[in-house]
Amino acid sequence: MRFSPVGLGTALCAVGAVGCSGGGGGSGAAPRLDFGPAVTASTGAAGARDLRVADFDRDGIQDVMVVHDVSAKFAWLRGRSDRTLDNGVVADAPLLSHALAVGHIDADRRLDLMVAGPSAASARLALAPGAATLATASVALPWPVQAMELVDWDADGALDLVAVSATVPDAALLRGNGSGGFNAPTMAALPYLANALEVFDADGDQRPDLLVAAFGAARLDLLANNGTGGFRALRTSLTPALSSAMAVGDMDRDGNADVLALDASRQRLMVLRGTGTGSFVLAGERALGAVAHHLAVHDLDGDGRLDVVVATNTSVGICYGAAGIEFGPFTALHRDPRGVGALAAADLDGDGRVDLVYLSGSDRVGVLRNPQRAPAGVANFGEGTADCRGRIGMWANGAPRVGNAGYAYLTTNAPPSAVGVLLQGGPPDFGGSDPFGLGLRLHLSPGVLSSRLVVSDPLGRAVHPEPVPANSGLVGLTVYVQSLWVSAPRWTCSTSPAGYASSVLLASTVQS
Repeated sequence: MRFSPVGLGTALCAVGAVGCSGGGGGSGAAPRLDFGPAVTASTGAAGARDLRVADFDRDGIQDVMVVHDVSAKFAWLRGRSDRTLDNGVVADAPLLSHALAVGHIDADRRLDLMVAGPSAASARLALAPGAATLATASVALPWPVQAMELVDWDADGALDLVAVSATVPDAALLRGNGSGGFNAPTMAALPYLANALEVFDADGDQRPDLLVAAFGAARLDLLANNGTGGFRALRTSLTPALSSAMAVGDMDRDGNADVLALDASRQRLMVLRGTGTGSFVLAGERALGAVAHHLAVHDLDGDGRLDVVVATNTSVGICYGAAGIEFGPFTALHRDPRGVGALAAADLDGDGRVDLVYLSGSDRVGVLRNPQRAPAGVANFGEGTADCRGRIGMWANGAPRVGNAGYAYLTTNAPPSAVGVLLQGGPPDFGGSDPFGLGLRLHLSPGVLSSRLVVSDPLGRAVHPEPVPANSGLVGLTVYVQSLWVSAPRWTCSTSPAGYASSVLLASTVQS
């Protein structure tokens, strides 16, 4: 365990430094998970199509937003501290809406959402969800929308809208003005009607790019960011089959984003390794044994490796991450006779364990609560200062046993792609306080600490290696750990004026 004496004030000043590096990966075999039955809640409307998970009411617990494409409604299901959901609070949406995007459109530190659909060239924007209703406004779009995301494409501090059409083979970028409105669209032609998109840095230039796919084309196409508020020319990566859904993550931990794509026709999962230059190469395939339609990527078993969660028509299953870019066989986690729709993986309550949320039938949301127990010698405490994904969780990839060279701390729900500081030492302050007046709840009392800079990935996840020396004299020693994070002030949901956020406290006691 490290104990390099560094004052807390020095650590906070260091958060803004450049050239810092984050943690690597954890190791060790993690137990496979038995999630048990799902806990469901009503959306309050029929025809549920898609969902997003975030802390919309800033209470530290993640909520679920659902859009419906039959009843022209969207619903807000508030999260509870026991990782269940309240029934939905319903508001009107555009007719047949099925596209949903979440982000900060204005500067009030509350998440906004947009819903759109294939039948009208407009979207409904919900600003600042209140206690019982969702205030809405309309946004003009160039055509009916198949899918969309909110992202700061031009790095001006305001979120922009990236979308693909439901009626013509086009993509569009609508630059945000920072106060809830959008400018005229920049258009790009596509070779097909895209049904799936992902927005991420595909070529390593620190700018978001747009990757699209269609069920009718055995290819992925990248519209890279040109750095001036538009798109570069299409760059195509061929695939052996048709892509019906995608998910993105750094599967082999080489620093380049990789792509998971579903081939519904052959019931297979395709793994495409990112080169870091904007192209992708097929690295393997995995048989699923069923028609699949949605993907999510996260570390469910706490071993530091990304797992792939797959929704089929009647089940939620997983391919556990293995060495390199490999995955284990598809294993069903839960079967739902009502049918399984869109899904998401998220740490709902900030305890460091990733749960699963999915659409059950046409009018309910199911939650599969992660059953993983804390490893021996590991426990978390306190609230920290939450951000847009609720409480920031701390966990570990195993027990802190003497000689465990692969031991690592794990962070969930951190601001995505953000810089932070990992603090460890003691004594603990379980209730939390704000000794420096930063609007930040700290659970480590000022004193002797060690600190180092860390970086989160686009999932808001970070892995912090902390090898335990082979020294039996350490048995019984407890080290307290907390991570601190900085978001751009415009994009944070934190109550800290400076945009700081902090995790819960992790207690790590060395075992024999």
